[in-house]
Amino acid sequence: MHLQFQTSDLVPAPYAHAIEIQLSPVNEGLEVEFELTYLDREGLELDDILEEGFSENDDLKWSGTLNADWWAYVDELTSSMELVKKKELRSGEDFWQIEIGNRKGYPVESHLTTILIQELQQAAFEAAEREAPLNIKIERLSKEGNVSHIFNASFHSRVYSESKNGKKIDHHWNDLNDLLQDVFSGEFRPEQASKRAPNKSGLFLNIGDDLWYELGKSYLIQPSKIQKHLA
Repeated sequence: MHLQFQTSDLVPAPYAHAIEIQLSPVNEGLEVEFELTYLDREGLELDDILEEGFSENDDLKWSGTLNADWWAYVDELTSSMELVKKKELRSGEDFWQIEIGNRKGYPVESHLTTILIQELQQAAFEAAEREAPLNIKIERLSKEGNVSHIFNASFHSRVYSESKNGKKIDHHWNDLNDLLQDVFSGEFRPEQASKRAPNKSGLFLNIGDDLWYELGKSYLIQPSKIQKHLA
């Protein structure tokens, strides 16, 4: 599978980018060539780029081998992927070009290929040590007792698990997206968060940085969105 992607003409720098991916089966695994290139940054001042949360150079080129779970996922996706020809793109439409064997075209269900490149990008970031595997901690403190939940996920290994008061619970990979959507749909207020571990009653969240967010104060979200993951 060969995949090329570029953000639409309406996406400005420093967010505008292009991605090219080559995927090939190898020894029950998946050989990957991944390249991310940010576009049209020449006219921006470095301070403007940094203010948007980027660095001086965010491009990445990585090649390596992912495991059999990755190959199974890609094989299932490509075997059912429908491609169509497009003569031109409308304004605001992302560019895609996908080749699978002798088939070539634009994906009919681009949301599936969007998930694919997002997960491959995270796997490449982990492999290149640009980002650490996902680590989300949720502490529920009350008079009845304290319960600690630690959610770990590696995009490189494609594994997702939880530690509840030290007891490991394996989760299905496809359930990870539900957790991420719920956790990051809240409003984080870092100026009100604490660097100290919680020591009072409440529900607290740490998303892998040095800050603890308290539900209802420094972290605003519908409580049920978090509580449903704490069974």
